[in-house]
Amino acid sequence: MVTTTDEGSRNKHDKNLENISDSAQLETLKVLKIYDNNLLHKYNMQNRTRIIYEKLHDDQIVTPGLDFLVYVQVYEPFNSAMNRIGRFFKHNLPILRIKSVISILGCQYLTDLREKIMCISDLSIATEVSKNPNQQSKFMAKDVYKSGFFFIEDTFYNDMRDPNNKDYSDVILKWAETRNKLGPFKTAKMENVRIDTLNVRFGFPWVYMHQGCCEHLIVLSDARLVTDDDDLSISTYPKIERIKPAAGKNCTMCGIHNVRWVVMEHDRVPHETSYFCENCFKSYNYVNGKKIGNFKAYRYPYITELMIENT
Repeated sequence: MVTTTDEGSRNKHDKNLENISDSAQLETLKVLKIYDNNLLHKYNMQNRTRIIYEKLHDDQIVTPGLDFLVYVQVYEPFNSAMNRIGRFFKHNLPILRIKSVISILGCQYLTDLREKIMCISDLSIATEVSKNPNQQSKFMAKDVYKSGFFFIEDTFYNDMRDPNNKDYSDVILKWAETRNKLGPFKTAKMENVRIDTLNVRFGFPWVYMHQGCCEHLIVLSDARLVTDDDDLSISTYPKIERIKPAAGKNCTMCGIHNVRWVVMEHDRVPHETSYFCENCFKSYNYVNGKKIGNFKAYRYPYITELMIENT
């Protein structure tokens, strides 16, 4: 897998603007022509990074013109209950940002789609390692808390592959029963549901929930037949077509480098929770590898390839 930037897309977009004639009659072209280029660049900078996969060759292949691909937009999670004020919000509604675009074959399952959704809450690590910061954690949140569901149309598709998984939809169904105008809803196991069996509206927002309370809007944005130009290996799919890199959080100490550690209850830092880059964490809290003072340390969840590095 290789990640590439969308610099070329911005240049292509600029050329397309130049090709719009001043005498164009289509209203959308008129608006696009006078639109603030700086604003367009701002949003293009926030576009997802294109992912290029090495082509695989296996015995299982899809048939061009017969099998089809569905494209799913996964949005960044947000807390709909937060109070929001300021110029970035209207009517107290959150700004919705697409985190990734995933392509999946119609013959694959909802669980296959779930495995390709990347979220920082799945990467969280609750292992306290201040005594031995070089210790590698064996488990992440996604390895411990495996429950989740998709809500599509009138059905909750729960992930019940692990016998310890919880039915997250149960409390919602009980709540809905007390509201006469809600429902009726159905439930199913996502591991049994193929994409091509879904009766779904394209362009309509549905919900993916995991880690107890982390909610993402998902939109099935498009579908098309597989062509000879596509990777025909079934094992290639689902695949992330584009993904938005995460902006690095700045270190509390130097204010420059990306955070790599979350530190709590530190007796030499005037904050209950503070954030350290690798250098500041090691130099401030350890002498010859030995811990100084009292504090708790947890690794900050991130994927190096998908993190925008501060410089």
